[in-house]
Amino acid sequence: MRKASVEPVCLDWLVERRLNLWVWCESCSHHKVVAALPLYEKYGDAPLHAMKHKFRCAQCGGREIFLRPDWHSAGWTRGVVSKHDKLPE
Repeated sequence: MRKASVEPVCLDWLVERRLNLWVWCESCSHHKVVAALPLYEKYGDAPLHAMKHKFRCAQCGGREIFLRPDWHSAGWTRGVVSKHDKLPE
């Protein structure tokens, strides 16, 4: 069986698909949707895993941040979209 190669999600991928960024604080579970276009304009085509250190939780000040595309607001999913266990880096 052939393994599929997985490319990291980058800001340009989000912008092309009109998706925003879902930001989750691992410390207190505070979360927020952030527009991807201004981030792309400021940082270029950065992969999401490289963007984590640019965020700090507005509620607790934590730096342990989880990022993913905001599937739900874009209408790509129905129902509740939850945060799951962290993927290995």
